[in-house]
Amino acid sequence: MNFVFERKAPLLFTKNCKIAVSKTARNSIKLSSFTIVSRFLGLLRDHYQAVFFGTGVVATAWEIAFMLPNMLRNLLAEGVLSQAFIPIYSEAWKKSEDEARRVAGVILGFLFFVLLGIVFLGIILFPYLLPLYTGQSGDRAELLIYLSRVMFVFILTVSLTAILTGMANTHQHFSFPAISPIILNLVFIISFWVLIPFDFTSETNARYLAWGVVIGGFAQLGTQIYYVRKKGWWPALTVTWNDPALKKIFSRMAPAILGASLFQLNQLMDIAIASYMIPAEAGAVPALRYAHRLIQLPTGIIGVALSTAILPTLVHSIRSDKGEENAGELMNAISFSLFLTVPAGIGLYLMGPEIINLLFYGGAWDLKSSAATWAALQFYCIGIPFYSANKIITSTYYAYQDTRTPMNIMIKVVILNFALNLALVPIFMQGGLALATSITSIVNGGWLMFSLRKKTGNFPYGRFFDSLKKQFPVWICLILFLLALNSFFASASERAGITVSGWLDGKNIPRYTALVRVSAGIAGAAVIVISMSILLRLREINVFKDIINSRRAGPKS
Repeated sequence: MNFVFERKAPLLFTKNCKIAVSKTARNSIKLSSFTIVSRFLGLLRDHYQAVFFGTGVVATAWEIAFMLPNMLRNLLAEGVLSQAFIPIYSEAWKKSEDEARRVAGVILGFLFFVLLGIVFLGIILFPYLLPLYTGQSGDRAELLIYLSRVMFVFILTVSLTAILTGMANTHQHFSFPAISPIILNLVFIISFWVLIPFDFTSETNARYLAWGVVIGGFAQLGTQIYYVRKKGWWPALTVTWNDPALKKIFSRMAPAILGASLFQLNQLMDIAIASYMIPAEAGAVPALRYAHRLIQLPTGIIGVALSTAILPTLVHSIRSDKGEENAGELMNAISFSLFLTVPAGIGLYLMGPEIINLLFYGGAWDLKSSAATWAALQFYCIGIPFYSANKIITSTYYAYQDTRTPMNIMIKVVILNFALNLALVPIFMQGGLALATSITSIVNGGWLMFSLRKKTGNFPYGRFFDSLKKQFPVWICLILFLLALNSFFASASERAGITVSGWLDGKNIPRYTALVRVSAGIAGAAVIVISMSILLRLREINVFKDIINSRRAGPKS
């Protein structure tokens, strides 16, 4: 997703606060809508998964087995592989179509056999490694091994899909490739629907659903194969081990993979600690995963806004080498991020129990599952503003072509996170893992900012804190509104003879009651944030005004 900026176009937060929205920008907005659809379907998938498995032993096995190919997907397929492949393919296409097909075929053929080897290696080693990694044995280990072996095939299909979608994106075709995650979620949801009438046990359902993941992966791949062949871009498949294109793609992927692998190592350590230090009956692993997916909803949608509006402008400013202006633009980007993420964190914290109940309650998901998830979610909420801010700061390093500094800092942060996990888990259980993640996110952000001063010069802290002071009344009003709303519903429910606020103590809540509370909270919060921002004349709200005005005005010639 790229923006095309006019040479003299002002940046996001100049005096007039204008934004140049081009045809490519509208493609980015279209992609954002696909992302939102995919995340909505992902929530629906999570709902069925919660109802089928809850947070018990089967859910733990499922989450670990599904995590393994997804970790490699995040490491290879999504981002790193595509970002390395696209410029190489684009350079080859400029030479000739035949050269582009040859380069794509070499990379695709090599990747297929390497990934096939990784899949077979995983299938062979899982019976030995997974019991040691999770501390499980007997029937629990047998289910985990079976699910892991079946779903590990997913890494093969999703990585090949990433290459084909990268080819389409190079040709400025974005919409059709963007439906890949939507297809996967739809196949997943249909698999749940097919199994509902049979009333199988949770373990049997898990075994069948694992094959649903595999089918979804092949459906993604088949769809992109059809599209690439239809457009006439199909690569000339070749198997070779020493082509210059392979050396080039791996040289570009290596630094990014090393940095991303540290994050994945962090996740592996969290699961291992949860498996060994928290009883399996507590449902710590699935509770952590569900809580993490909930915080990904606001940060994911906000991440789309950042990538489509702010980060390209930030990179544009940095590459223009304007010294102090770079630091100012970074300050504006972080300020805008906090404008979006702090209210999201407040809302998720003060409405968290109702949101959990609304999305997941029912079937195998009981009040114990809700309590286990809330124990983690409340601590994850602390770090929500820092997750997105850290992405901006890290992207700033990448704009300066510095991948070493963030990686060195991440190594130290991973060690700190491990130590905090060991200290906090005995006190807060899965909440300790979430709290450690939030603390290390804060430390990581501060460390990155401190080290960045060598590149950007003095950060305008005075202007930054002035911006936060202007946003502070918005946050206070939002907190007061949500507290009053919670108090009102608790009082109204008590008068009606319905217990709503005491569900963590073992009392039930009808889902429709949670729906009313969450809907009222979201609607009221939106009105408060928007009206207060306009009333206080926060410049962050002007970004949305300019995007709307630019879209109404249409493309400029």
